[in-house]
Amino acid sequence: PDIDALLHIPQLSVQNANAISGPHSWGHPGPTHFTGLMTALERKLGADFGLHFVAVGIVSHGYQTQTNGDYVQRFNLSRNPVGKDGATCAIVEEGRIHLQLSLVFGLQLDEVRKTASDDVLDELAQQAGRTLATLRIAGGSVLPGRSALKPRLTRLADPDGNNGAEKRAAQF
Repeated sequence: PDIDALLHIPQLSVQNANAISGPHSWGHPGPTHFTGLMTALERKLGADFGLHFVAVGIVSHGYQTQTNGDYVQRFNLSRNPVGKDGATCAIVEEGRIHLQLSLVFGLQLDEVRKTASDDVLDELAQQAGRTLATLRIAGGSVLPGRSALKPRLTRLADPDGNNGAEKRAAQF
């Protein structure tokens, strides 16, 4: 599908995300965690929001695995939740990781959003960022923003055919 705009959510801090991406690999949540987040965000914003999410890009700035050990790394595991009787439940324990990342979503805009002003697009980006902060990423919690960077929604082409990304980049 064609992508009309990019939504950039910069510098998210995620605490205790799932670090196991498959049966034989660990170290970062798998891509399916982020496509699930994309779908959840679109649903939470609602159809009236005018944005259809079609792609997601992940930029990992840093991480801290919750491990111990020198030569052999072992996850610091906890057994949650506890049953009604106080005993631990029979569940598969997961490795955890703290992440610093940015997300870039590819969007299709509805007809109203294609011709919207930059101020309207900025407000849509801020609302999408606030909504994303209420969701979980790979089972981890999004920590309150510490970054001075704000979410941005950049139209890739203006309705008159000019490149919207170049115009917006010149503002920064």
